[in-house]
Amino acid sequence: MNYGWFRHMNMAIINFILLVTCLVLTANYCFLSGNVSLGMIVIILLAVCVLLNVAIFLIQRRYRQKRARTLAVYTDGEPTPMVGTVADFDVPMAFLSEDGSFIWSNSKLKEIFHDNMRMTSELRTIYHLKLKGKIDNSLLDLSDTVEFGGRTFNMLVNVVRSEKSGPDSFMLIVYFIETTELLAARKVYEEERTAVAEIAVDSYDEIFQSSGEAVVNEISVELSRIFDRWKGDSGAVIKKLVRDRYLLICDDKALENFENSKFNVLDMVKKISVGNKIQVTLSIGVGAHGKNAAENYNLAAQALELALSRGGDQTVVRKDGKDSYYGGSNIDAESISRVKARVMASMLKAEIVKSSVVLIMGHKQADMDSVGSALLAYRACVYAGVKAYIVLNESNPSIDVFYNKLTELDEYSEVIIDTSYALNLIDPNMLTIVVDTSRPGLVECPKLLDYSSRIAVIDHHRRAADYIDNTVLDYTETYASSVGELLVEMLRYMSPDADIPLIEAEAVYAGILVDTKNFTFKTGSRTFEVASFLRSRGVDTISVRQYFQPDMDMYSAVSRVTSAATLRSGRVALARCPEDIKNQKLVSAMAADRLLDIAGVDASFVLSGSGDGVSVSGRSWGDINVQVILEKIGGGGHITSAGAFLSDCSMAEAEQKLTDAIDQYFKN
Repeated sequence: MNYGWFRHMNMAIINFILLVTCLVLTANYCFLSGNVSLGMIVIILLAVCVLLNVAIFLIQRRYRQKRARTLAVYTDGEPTPMVGTVADFDVPMAFLSEDGSFIWSNSKLKEIFHDNMRMTSELRTIYHLKLKGKIDNSLLDLSDTVEFGGRTFNMLVNVVRSEKSGPDSFMLIVYFIETTELLAARKVYEEERTAVAEIAVDSYDEIFQSSGEAVVNEISVELSRIFDRWKGDSGAVIKKLVRDRYLLICDDKALENFENSKFNVLDMVKKISVGNKIQVTLSIGVGAHGKNAAENYNLAAQALELALSRGGDQTVVRKDGKDSYYGGSNIDAESISRVKARVMASMLKAEIVKSSVVLIMGHKQADMDSVGSALLAYRACVYAGVKAYIVLNESNPSIDVFYNKLTELDEYSEVIIDTSYALNLIDPNMLTIVVDTSRPGLVECPKLLDYSSRIAVIDHHRRAADYIDNTVLDYTETYASSVGELLVEMLRYMSPDADIPLIEAEAVYAGILVDTKNFTFKTGSRTFEVASFLRSRGVDTISVRQYFQPDMDMYSAVSRVTSAATLRSGRVALARCPEDIKNQKLVSAMAADRLLDIAGVDASFVLSGSGDGVSVSGRSWGDINVQVILEKIGGGGHITSAGAFLSDCSMAEAEQKLTDAIDQYFKN
């Protein structure tokens, strides 16, 4: 039983109540029995008792007030003569009893209220809202922020205990340090902090080559008009740096307005039509809250690089160590120029040649593009005369047919190694090539990244917030259909006369088929050129399709999933993969693709159990950005194809998080 309440009982009040009760009962008895004189005497005694208690209360109150008012103040260190009393304090302060009753306040606090009743009422409210709960829970820190009279104060509290009144008796000394002007100054400072942004015109070279100089000049004029209309009277400044780059300088208040409008300038520039054959889009990188302007500029450059690596047509705001994304609804435009491919091929060859050994790995749960691009990276090392290995721990249903065929060939039986073998090959002069992903947590062997002094990344996915940043080479082209497409181009520059073995050509072709969904998504002229080159190396399209044809059980499983799908927001198909289905991840991916064949479905998501969590496969036709949706729950990928994994999460919880992300996407 809890007896803690007993020690808070005031026995003086209890005794007074008992005394008054006895006197009232005695007086009533006297009057009822006819003894009026005795009754009057009892009433007089009752009145004297009440007056005496009131007098004692007032005297005690005056004593407590005097005691509080005359508390001495000494300097730190050894005992020294008194330097003043609390009444001399230049800070508003008050004394409260242990139950929150008002005892005394200095003149500074009274000046704030000009009304004692209002002051005591406010103090009692503060006690019950800010102090009582902390005291009851024996918290040491009683400080807080309070507001009254239109002013803001930091409230500091000291507890003064009195042994004379009992070990549990105490007073509260409450100090109010005004921060109104400080907060106002801080708000002005925060609103006027300088933010820096760098703006790039996407596909500038392609627009120039396809439309000519006159059209590009017209676009520049239109951009200036749009920028003036967009920034309005915010006080922001936008200046052209070079042909396709602009510098934006604004304060935090203007940046907040730009963020609230979701950087609608991205949509404004898409309406430019001055004879351009390619749509005009922008990529914007913003740096804010840095130590100085130089740091903000560096943050802006990093944010712009991230925006471009994610496919452009978006804004990345980097501040306080976090990135915020806006836009990104445009499907990546194919690059006409092959200059970058040639430069990257030269750089990759140089890195390979100076290496003692090269370890190549893709992402976990490898698909055909991951395997095919890893084989081409291996082939590049072979032509450079450098020993190379592919890190692949195990096969999976999506590559089983091809993997079995590959490992039957003598050349590859020793090339494909697992994580344990790879870690034993670590060398100071080693090069690690990562293909088909740029996220450190998704690679086949994450530990390998920690021990590698040199890392090269070749990818076609939009970069997520967490990416491999300590690279000697980063070739990320989001327009590409697949990493295999990029590596075919690079290999042809590295070794123009090189011949790609048929098994490797088939793997790359299969990867393109899967990632483009039979040349439907993300297919440009360069994709067809690569496919044509692979066909010239003997690739048989019928044989390739057999690598990922589903058997009867898988076909039936996909049908089960799609038949149970439901629609959300009228355009999004949502389905779960039943627990009794084998190869749930592959079935989910195939079901997500199949759901797009339904009229009116612009995007699809399929959830499946995966170990200690839930996997999500997302697909779309491009109008709905499944990458942005799945990034909200820790995933990533492309506008049209993305995935996510929610660890330690039930199917119901995962579906709720997904639907919340979908609703938030449409709300924005």
